[in-house]
Amino acid sequence: MERNANGLTIADVANEAGCSVATASRVLSASKYPVSAQMRARILEAAAKLGYSANLKKRMLVTDQNPFLGVIVPTLQNPGYQQFVTGIEQVANREGHATFVMNSHRSPVLERQLINSLIQKKIGSLLLMSVDESDDSLRHYLDLGGFACVFESNFPDHQDVLNAKVNRFEAGRIATEYLLSQGHRAIAIVTTPLKHFQSRRLTLDGCRFAIEKHALPFSSANIFMASDEAESVNGLYELEAGFELAEKVLQHPNRYTGIVCQNDMLAFGVMSGLVAAGAHVPNNISVVGIDNIPYYNMCHPRLTTVDTFASMLAQRAAQLIVRLDDDRDNHHTPLSMKPELVIRDSVRRIG
Repeated sequence: MERNANGLTIADVANEAGCSVATASRVLSASKYPVSAQMRARILEAAAKLGYSANLKKRMLVTDQNPFLGVIVPTLQNPGYQQFVTGIEQVANREGHATFVMNSHRSPVLERQLINSLIQKKIGSLLLMSVDESDDSLRHYLDLGGFACVFESNFPDHQDVLNAKVNRFEAGRIATEYLLSQGHRAIAIVTTPLKHFQSRRLTLDGCRFAIEKHALPFSSANIFMASDEAESVNGLYELEAGFELAEKVLQHPNRYTGIVCQNDMLAFGVMSGLVAAGAHVPNNISVVGIDNIPYYNMCHPRLTTVDTFASMLAQRAAQLIVRLDDDRDNHHTPLSMKPELVIRDSVRRIG
């Protein structure tokens, strides 16, 4: 039996995939003989894993791709992620593409399964907001010829993808700097769990940078963090987390006068919790959010926030992806947007 440059045969691939040599041969020779999509995927994955042929690494997702953009988001409960999806869909619709939007429900395990489902469906473009600590699933997708844009991840930036990440450090810095400019010196940061979430840690780093730049103390006492994270069955997770943390901020002996929230949904929850505890926003305490989701008119007072231009960033990324053709190597320059402060009514000047 003929061996390739690595000394492997089709029988090796068949053994790895758990199929007959004949079936493996039909797939590896690109025969038109009918083979199920699941079996075809297993064989191509086995060949790529063994290094049977350099060309096979690209065959699975490059040949006969479905004209879809695969989109995976951590949750659809937070409108911040909906802004990414809306931006992608606007471009896809305009360019004659369709989107295949999937929700990982904040689960790394489910995210891996969803990436695998894109492989099974031969969808060769992925726009990802990851909650996984490992990039193994992403690397596997790339090895099979897929192209990916990463908007958010917990692993280091990958040189073979289009990185289009919100500048969370700058967003946190801007939000905190605004409170400082309005005379606030005791500032709390309200956040969802930081562990394993790079974007949240970057936001906190930006807040800390601004506070320490003004020669003010910063410690764990400034941080009010939700104890856990999960999709809410009957409500909205960030709203509920913010509501619960608001009272803890009010009860703290540091007597905070301003709060920076990791995102706008947390901020809406915090404002509701403050009102429920008898505090007035902004007379008693000021609140700043991050994201500028389009719901600011649904709360009173209207929320001051930092616009991260998520929808515009998503549009730019999607535009690059739908026009990739075969020139993929020239589309790895990172994309970013400069966050901007949006002043409304939830901050009061003091002092």
